[in-house]
Amino acid sequence: MYWWTVKPGREEAFAAAWGEITRWMRAYAPGACGSLLVRSADDPHEFVGVARWTSWAAWEAYQASNPEAAELLAHAQVMRATSERSRPPAFFEEVSDLTLRGEGERADED
Repeated sequence: MYWWTVKPGREEAFAAAWGEITRWMRAYAPGACGSLLVRSADDPHEFVGVARWTSWAAWEAYQASNPEAAELLAHAQVMRATSERSRPPAFFEEVSDLTLRGEGERADED
C-alpha cells in the first residue's frame, strides 16, 4: 500500500499517471496483478494505492530489475511532480478478496 498527498488541482493528472503505470506493469512486470487507487472522502488530496502481486518474490524481483522503459519513467515523473509520499509504503499479505475487479473482470473468473 502506498500513500500520497496530491497537490491541489493535480488530482486528475496523478490518477491518470497511476493508471498508466499500473497498465504498463501488468503488461511487462512478471507477477504484477494490477492495483486499486482510492481517494479519501475527508481530504480529496489524500490517495492510497493498493498494488497486487502474485508473490513477495515477484515484487522483489521487479524492484531489483530497475526498469528503464521511457513510458514508465514519464508517468513516474508525473506522479513525482504532482504528489509526495505522505507515509512509507506498507506491505500486507492478501487473505481474501471478495471484490469485483476493475475493467469488467469478476473476482470469480480466475
